Amino acid sequence: MKKMILGLVAVLVLFGAVVTYTHWDSAAPAAVAAAPTATAKPVETPTVHTLDYDAIRALYPADTAAITLEDEVMNWDVYADWLRTNGLQYEDYFRQMGAYYGVAADWAGSMGDGTGNTYAQGLVKETNETLASFMAIKAMAKEKGISLDEETQKNLDPETMAHQILGEKATVADLAAELENTSHMTVRAFRFYSEALDLYTLLAQELYGAQGEKVAAADVVADLEEHGYLSAHHILFMTIDPMTGKNLEEAEVAKKLEQANALVKELRAIEDHEELLKRFKELKEQYCEDTGKTAYPDGYTFTPGTMVKVFEDTLTAQQPFEVSDPVQSDYGFHIIMRLPLNADSLLFSPMGTPQIARVAYAQERITRDLDDYYAAHPPVFADGLEELDLTQYIVK
Repeated sequence: MKKMILGLVAVLVLFGAVVTYTHWDSAAPAAVAAAPTATAKPVETPTVHTLDYDAIRALYPADTAAITLEDEVMNWDVYADWLRTNGLQYEDYFRQMGAYYGVAADWAGSMGDGTGNTYAQGLVKETNETLASFMAIKAMAKEKGISLDEETQKNLDPETMAHQILGEKATVADLAAELENTSHMTVRAFRFYSEALDLYTLLAQELYGAQGEKVAAADVVADLEEHGYLSAHHILFMTIDPMTGKNLEEAEVAKKLEQANALVKELRAIEDHEELLKRFKELKEQYCEDTGKTAYPDGYTFTPGTMVKVFEDTLTAQQPFEVSDPVQSDYGFHIIMRLPLNADSLLFSPMGTPQIARVAYAQERITRDLDDYYAAHPPVFADGLEELDLTQYIVK
């Protein structure tokens, strides 16, 4: 279920503003490894077999209870829509494997994920777990007296969704075409998913706050400590040319080291932690050549193994608010000040969108809550649904 919840979180991010962040390593071209470009070789593309989704849909009457969880019931027609959505995404994957690598991935083949499942079995398992998890969200929300308000329910009307997503002149047919083109999803399946997403958001807000404000700061800090997080401000004097990646002239490097030593002397003379933090940030803004300082103005909070070794080794040897001597990495001279862990720190994310620590903690808590609820309220599947053999419906 955790995979599904993380997927919900990802969707929440995708529907929000997309922000691109750059971390300090990217100040030097040498720190960013170029990703290999996939080039299609002249190979014979294996045939991709699709499933007969109409035949699968005909297995049960539309109003059959496919999954029941507490008072929540999912009918077969919605289930079949989701099975098709997931199945077509599997088939897209088969085509990509064939086109780029000449690999004949198919429904009867092993997923290779250690489960021993075929892709056909994996599709049924994934669909069952995902939909039952959505139902757990709805059931748990109902148990806690959480429901969608009138305006939100109106926004789930297909016509309203069409207008909001595609514009005032869009029709439900336009929305259906767009969903089919982008995700192989029907309007009915999308509505079910959107309702679960709205309830998940309300549930998380009720339990932990919209931004994790209901979470105790001490609990967040304890969790960060448990996961080995470190936090620091630093001022970087680069000793390489950011455009070419070549080392600067010795005289210029010596000048930067002199500046760094002067800053360390000034900072170490400040005894008050609040005043020190304020002055460090001022000097950081003035001198630091780390491009990540804009995205992470309050410093980096990260897990070990994320930053270069000399940076982490220096930091782990420090006490909070201790200012280091200038230490040299491949990028230049770093002045490092260790910071105490803070529930409102922005967690460093080299690949994705950074999160505030308390928000990440709240999301983990709601995930565990839903996992516990799901375990205590096992869903009931229609006869034969859990062992559905999709290989019988491969179109030859």
